[in-house]
Amino acid sequence: MSTLFINGKYLAQPVTGVQRYAMQILEALDLLLAEGQWLANVPLVLLAPTPCLQPLPNFRRIEVRSIPAGNLHVWEQLRLPIAARGSLLLNLAGSAPLFKFGQVCTFHDTAVFDFPTAYSATFSRWYRFLFSVQGKLSRRLLTVSEFSKARLSLHLGVKPEKVGVVHSAADHMRVQDRDDQVLSKLGVAPSRYLLAVGSANPTKNFARLIQAFSGLPDPDARLVVVGGSNSAVFAANDDAARNDARIVRAGRLTDAELKSLYSQARAYVFPSVYEGFGLPPIEAMLCGCPVIASTAASIPEVCGPAAAYFDPLSLDSMREAMARALRDDAWLDELREAGHERAKLYTWRSAATGLLQQLALLGAVRPAA
Repeated sequence: MSTLFINGKYLAQPVTGVQRYAMQILEALDLLLAEGQWLANVPLVLLAPTPCLQPLPNFRRIEVRSIPAGNLHVWEQLRLPIAARGSLLLNLAGSAPLFKFGQVCTFHDTAVFDFPTAYSATFSRWYRFLFSVQGKLSRRLLTVSEFSKARLSLHLGVKPEKVGVVHSAADHMRVQDRDDQVLSKLGVAPSRYLLAVGSANPTKNFARLIQAFSGLPDPDARLVVVGGSNSAVFAANDDAARNDARIVRAGRLTDAELKSLYSQARAYVFPSVYEGFGLPPIEAMLCGCPVIASTAASIPEVCGPAAAYFDPLSLDSMREAMARALRDDAWLDELREAGHERAKLYTWRSAATGLLQQLALLGAVRPAA
């Protein structure tokens, strides 16, 4: 191996979970190399498509090279593997070149196998094919939880030893400023609303969440839903749910607005039926927000004893958890304290250390003596 190349496709995409993962973990990895705690055995080079939506990173130990993109899919499938030929390629944001041998692929979840109907048929077919091919051709697979590791091993027919776990993290929220004007913009008061954050993907389970909340009798309760604001997400089963004025549909917000909502919510509700990791509850915990969450997939693994749990398929179970959150201050205080401690486990520095340990298995880096 003469060079470790890194797939920079994420720099030309809007920032969602997998793009944030790539950005933050590389920033922390570069810092660990600059501090001398780890040493690179080969040059590390980030290959970035241009033009980019995100600013090019100002790394100290990772070189950044720009490659004209044109069509981003063509760039990743053709130009990127040509530029990285003969060397190891590290992919961190979910996708990867299909037919490159010996690369490292990070697959954050296996939802295209477990919940294929949540995506378009074309999307599901492509990613199932990519995952299956790279399960065989890659030197190593990475993912973000033990749950996802088990699912990758099952669906791709690979030995668990081939899959490494490098968790996500939430401490980017620690340095994020707050924009408290968002509360007045949305018409909610501090500690008087429940908060939910997610996309329009059916696995986020927002329709059931809204139906459960609409059954609560408290006229002063509010549910603020960030993201996933299209009509399909809010298509509940009756007019009362669709027209409940207590539900505040916030749409997409800035990170500063989101931090303000996390910090001042009565509780955060995470109703997903499927997650490879599930970052929002950890972000909420870091911001001092008590968390009530689904028992599904990776969520209990990630949140541990710091969340209170409900059955995401049961309206009664979800409604009871929200009702208690609206009335039980002592319970929320316990969850808030437990969440504060749990969030300390998930830092980008520890995630980057985990990634370096995985790369050390391949000879690309080594710990300083």
